[in-house]
Amino acid sequence: MIESYIEMNKAGFWIRFLATWIDCVLIYIVLIIVFYLFLFTSINIYFPFNFTFFIVGIIYSAILISLRKQTIGKHLLGIAVYNINGEKLSLVKSLLRESLLKILSGIVLFLGFFWIGFTGKKRGWHDYICQSKVTHNENQKRSTFFWRLLAFTTFILFFANYTWNFTSIIIDAQKISLSPASVKLPFMERDPSTVTDVSLLSDSVFVNWLDKNAQTPEDYALQTAATHQITLFGEMHENQENLLFFNKIIRSLYYKSGIRVIAMEVIPASMNKKVDILVNGKNYDSTLALEIARSQCWKMWGYKEYWDVLETVWKLNHSLPKDAQRMRVVGLDGNWELPNIALLGLSQDSKGKSPFWEKFRLFSVIKDIPVQVYRDKIMARNIEREVIDKKQKAVVLIGFNHTLINFTNSEVKNNKIVALNPRFGVLLSQKYKGNIFQIELFQRLDISENNLKCNSSIDEFLDSIMNKRKNQPVGFTIAASPFDKIRDSCSMFFTKFPSSSYGDIAQGLIFLKPYNERKQCTWLKGYISSEMFMKYKPMYDMVFGKNPEIKFKNATELNHVLEMWLGKD
Repeated sequence: MIESYIEMNKAGFWIRFLATWIDCVLIYIVLIIVFYLFLFTSINIYFPFNFTFFIVGIIYSAILISLRKQTIGKHLLGIAVYNINGEKLSLVKSLLRESLLKILSGIVLFLGFFWIGFTGKKRGWHDYICQSKVTHNENQKRSTFFWRLLAFTTFILFFANYTWNFTSIIIDAQKISLSPASVKLPFMERDPSTVTDVSLLSDSVFVNWLDKNAQTPEDYALQTAATHQITLFGEMHENQENLLFFNKIIRSLYYKSGIRVIAMEVIPASMNKKVDILVNGKNYDSTLALEIARSQCWKMWGYKEYWDVLETVWKLNHSLPKDAQRMRVVGLDGNWELPNIALLGLSQDSKGKSPFWEKFRLFSVIKDIPVQVYRDKIMARNIEREVIDKKQKAVVLIGFNHTLINFTNSEVKNNKIVALNPRFGVLLSQKYKGNIFQIELFQRLDISENNLKCNSSIDEFLDSIMNKRKNQPVGFTIAASPFDKIRDSCSMFFTKFPSSSYGDIAQGLIFLKPYNERKQCTWLKGYISSEMFMKYKPMYDMVFGKNPEIKFKNATELNHVLEMWLGKD
């Protein structure tokens, strides 16, 4: 009789899905409460959220199904789990069903779960193997309508919001996309014989040219910014000298170059309203500045000199007459969490080094895929919105590899060089020709793995030239100079394409100090909060824990040791 009733009242895919949705929401809420209880009570216990969610979900479901045939979600929606004879599952079978067998059902594009809706028996793969069935509970039917409606509504709202955020990023990025076939850059058509390797050159010609033509870094930066709508300052991250120089010229950029916008890679565009409030406030709000700094996608960008830009602009705006146009600071980046990607082992310097339970961050990474794939396009679109569409002049502080205007990742097809994925600088310069100029803030060009011992690199060539000029700071345009058509056999920019040259990589250069004299940035006091530490502790262990000088147990200790260690000679 019981078997016949179960067979007549089998629960379908959607009712079972909504019950699972309710359970997931409840588990998520409980874990969030536990997380913040730990945080507010200063209990320094780290638990990997995604992995804990997975384990708690298994234990919760297995125990309740074995004891009561229902989880809370199944109870609210009036369904229950039975074995083939209409009885409760044992704890062992419940554990097996909720763990290994459900993993099996989901491992092939969730086909084992969809099987519930595809077949008349309404059983998933885990049900077949475990010999279980899910049925409606006749006694609960009248009380389930409200919970069904609530579960359905909340899921639809969640799914619609998730889908909108996901697709809107892609749609917006496509507005500035370029067809790789349409990208034509100078090195693609150049005769390789017109480019000379630095190993064949004497540096005296270059020294003499600089003596006659070079400007001071400040004069060069201001002149370039004055004559272009957008000037890209390509930086090597964490270089203190470059950032001190950038901060120093902000006031002159406003008065002498007409610059009204500073765009920064390290700030997400979602913080632009708060940045505007900060730089135009009556008083400088250090708490708000810290909130903005903590929003940075790496969650460990506590390098003070970047965030000093905000205070420098506030001081400038505070000194302007009431009717004068204010300087704006805008963020370029999207909203995403790079620690999740690093802890998955998907970044070059973290692969294989994080604990296995951190791999469950995969479920958090999925939402960030569009930002990762379209990041350069997102940043270029933000420049369009915040600068070009508003017909203002801007300088952009961004990582050097994003700034390349005349070079992009390419491959050779049918003896022709074909662009693959145009990045930030190329995207803007191809669409707004002549309006964009790029300056390299002196740094080491990347060295390919196969040529680490190369002794004739552009880096060493420039070092030699600058040394003969007693390392006098300079700024100059590379095009039409002796530096334009030089190359080496070391850098990844040159090894694959014999026709590429230094002038393709940088339009202008500002040299402040030799590379080996550079200093790291200092650490922003209290940058890593306790909440950040609890969320990203494995990332901090992986990045900072490699250094034997850096030992920490909590956010306070980590901040303190970084304040002491970073920026020292």
